[in-house]
Amino acid sequence: MPGWRLRRAVPADAPAIWAIHTRAIRETASSHYPPESVAAWSGRMTPGSYVEPIEARVVIVAEDDDGRVAGFAQLNPREGVVQACYVDPDFNGRGVGRALMAAIEDEARAHGRTALLLDASLNAIGFYASLGWHEEARAHHELAPGAWLDCAIMTKKIA
Repeated sequence: MPGWRLRRAVPADAPAIWAIHTRAIRETASSHYPPESVAAWSGRMTPGSYVEPIEARVVIVAEDDDGRVAGFAQLNPREGVVQACYVDPDFNGRGVGRALMAAIEDEARAHGRTALLLDASLNAIGFYASLGWHEEARAHHELAPGAWLDCAIMTKKIA
């Protein structure tokens, strides 16, 4: 990815990861979800919420030549679950998400995984399908009273 660098996240990245996560939900996912769901989903985390995953799981960030974090992806390698892949809306369509997912798959293979699972937001199904993921089922998660998040359960063989 020209002009980009992928690296493992460090705790100091937590505020940037939070900002990307929140902004991507509010600006990108809002096309597929009602306002109350977007508000509940994007309001669940704080910058500090990302420190534990950074330390305990595999979290990869993409940063540009100026050191700006443009996206992140998170893997629970023990369970083989991709827990997040979000790109700053300013960087959509530039290959950041694809590069992050390729790196996550490499990390999963290094941990002995041959298949992965994720819950895709409705707006991201096409993205994951373009990377070879297959929709297995739909799920309906309650984020808060009256706020629901529909998603697609997707799988991919990586061996």
